[in-house]
Amino acid sequence: MSVNRPIAAAGEAAVAVRAGYCINLRGRIEACDLCVRACHAKAITLSLDEVTIDPQLCVGCGACVPACPGGALSHDRFDPEALVQTAVQDGVARLACAPAGAAAGASTLPCHRMLDARLMAALFAAGAARIEVAGLEHCAGCPNGDARPALKLAQRTLEKWFGAAGPEVIVADAARTKAEPEAKKALERRHLLRGAFGALAAEPAPEPDLEDFLPSFDDPRYFDDVEAALARPVAYQNLLAEVRAELPFREGGPSGATGRQINADCSGCMVCSDLCPTGALEGLVARTGREVSFDPALCTNCTLCIKVCPMAAMSAHALRGVDEALAGRGALYTRADQVCSNCGASFAARPDGFTICQGCQNDQDMDDNWLGMLQ
Repeated sequence: MSVNRPIAAAGEAAVAVRAGYCINLRGRIEACDLCVRACHAKAITLSLDEVTIDPQLCVGCGACVPACPGGALSHDRFDPEALVQTAVQDGVARLACAPAGAAAGASTLPCHRMLDARLMAALFAAGAARIEVAGLEHCAGCPNGDARPALKLAQRTLEKWFGAAGPEVIVADAARTKAEPEAKKALERRHLLRGAFGALAAEPAPEPDLEDFLPSFDDPRYFDDVEAALARPVAYQNLLAEVRAELPFREGGPSGATGRQINADCSGCMVCSDLCPTGALEGLVARTGREVSFDPALCTNCTLCIKVCPMAAMSAHALRGVDEALAGRGALYTRADQVCSNCGASFAARPDGFTICQGCQNDQDMDDNWLGMLQ
């Protein structure tokens, strides 16, 4: 069975962008270029104002989708949750890639570079004791790029997580033969023809099954920046979070999750929770105080919270063993509010006994610096 339609035709980008979830745009800093590094076609351009995918260059491989820690990218013809729900048959998940062509009894992905350890773990939890990956003989010279390094990384990660208790991953990579160069040329010709005539022959994109993952917009490449004020779980990370308790993680080993700590230097500005794209960090400001809570299951370790903290109060640590990852949401920071004696605004009470808020403190420090320069 297939959970995708034909890959993008010429002039049509198959990858949808929700720019409001890009951590560069949210933080207004150059914090991440993982999607650019994943893009074999060099179709992605990043700035602090937009994420641009050149539809003339994009081959629709989708390798950028699992690479994005903010969940800003999705493939409009592939849904990872639908794959998990439909790919497992009799304890086996058989996976093929679109460039190599459909295989009997296999689910077809745009490219095997869309597979990562989180998606494979979710397939394992869905009953796939064996995951068969076919079509890798076409990777060398494929316009989508070589999926084999990414698959090896996913396999190593699964071994670190589960050891011998994990799924059996069978990679069907045919031996090189004298006929292989001709096969590559035929594959490249097929891509060229698809690009030239695909706009006429390709089926229209299906309506998405899950609105949260694949929303429908007039232009699927661009979204309104109002999303910068929102947060939602990343699809790949959420799949792992939902089944983590069912998986045989090694005792005391990596759990596929990271933790966060906030030290006493925190000013309570709440910028970390305001900008977190995944909802792992949540902030609550009430009349009597404020709190920042954290759910490690949702964190993709994008590190935006660390980079934007003005007090350098946030830090990360790997979670060893699965118990902490399953602990759920807990408070990282709780502090009562007090009223600024200068401007009257509420701010987090400071342990150093200061009676003015951080904004007024910054203004006062600036005035002192100017006076010092004039003396």
